Amino acid sequence: MPQDLEQLQSQYAGQCVMVDAQRPELVRFADKRGRVKTVNANGRALVQFEGPDPVWYDIHPDFLRIVKEPSS
Repeated sequence: MPQDLEQLQSQYAGQCVMVDAQRPELVRFADKRGRVKTVNANGRALVQFEGPDPVWYDIHPDFLRIVKEPSS
């Protein structure tokens, strides 16, 4: 299990992501970019979405896709 967590951490930490908006529980994040801050011990990505809400949401990596960084 620790190896899997390390692999998830290296794959997702710091990445710009979007969610699978087909999932009912993730619809509120449709069309929002987020940044993966870290992967917790349960193997879920902690994501902070763009906008005024500073909360981190834990989302299973299966429901995330890595996207290109927005151009400055």
